[in-house]
Amino acid sequence: MSFVEGFVIGLAMIIFVGPVFFLLLNSSFQYGIKAGVSVAFGIILSDVICVALCYYGLSSFMTATQNQFWIGIIGSCILLVLGISYLLKKAIITKDLSMVSKKWSTFFIKGFSVNFFNPFVFIVWIGVFKYGQQKYNDTTSVLVFLTAVLIGILTTDLLKVFLSEKLKRFISEYRLSIFFKITGVVLLVFSFRLAYLVW
Repeated sequence: MSFVEGFVIGLAMIIFVGPVFFLLLNSSFQYGIKAGVSVAFGIILSDVICVALCYYGLSSFMTATQNQFWIGIIGSCILLVLGISYLLKKAIITKDLSMVSKKWSTFFIKGFSVNFFNPFVFIVWIGVFKYGQQKYNDTTSVLVFLTAVLIGILTTDLLKVFLSEKLKRFISEYRLSIFFKITGVVLLVFSFRLAYLVW
């Protein structure tokens, strides 16, 4: 039962439309499934680390005001750089994916960084962790619950990637260019908002 509930909660995380959502879609649109999957695994690794921090009692360190400030500033800077890069980026729909095979690690790092240096991700995970602890008495059930949440999140992220790949045939370089501009503006808004909230 803990697995089912955790998996459903993980799937429900799809309602959160943050910077990683746009990063997933843009990577998939321009570079294909492998790029999107790399971003998704970067995101899930950062989530695993968040869960581990909660489990080993380090969540108080991450939520301390001073630490939240610096995590938020780093996250804001990352989003700022990504936002500007998308505003200036030239839209090219890559046909020969072998040309960018060496960049999969870059996509992984982007997914990890954008998610990990967002203090609100920690807040969400602390809430999920505390809910699991209150709902289930034994450690095994809590771990199963948290694992199921992670699997649910990974499932939704991979679905976004595969869906964007299906939509890719309808995307022209002009439309992709507009989407890049929208993404750039959205990321800049997230950057300024994050900096404002942690200041």
